[in-house]
Amino acid sequence: MIPNPDPESSINRNQVIISGTITDLASPRYTPAGLMIAEFKLSHCSNQQEAGIQRRIEFEFEAIAIAETAEKIIRIGSGSNVEITGFIAKKNRLSNQLVLHVRDTRII
Repeated sequence: MIPNPDPESSINRNQVIISGTITDLASPRYTPAGLMIAEFKLSHCSNQQEAGIQRRIEFEFEAIAIAETAEKIIRIGSGSNVEITGFIAKKNRLSNQLVLHVRDTRII
């Protein structure tokens, strides 16, 4: 069992800031409460320094946005370059697959 960390503790930190291109933007769907959900992939490509060596990093991962943030993603659209702020969580309670939950985004 994973302990419930103190909300003020740095062990409770789960924040991601990443840039990339929105791809595979699905048609919006809605929760039973009427909140919009936008599911998409973010394609990331960058150069990173690791142990004094320059590395080319390329990957794609799933992301989800809800409510006003979902509306913003839908307006921005597939193919747009964005910076996303969010957190990582399991896709659902029965899955071990991780997904980026978007809190905010801006076009870059």
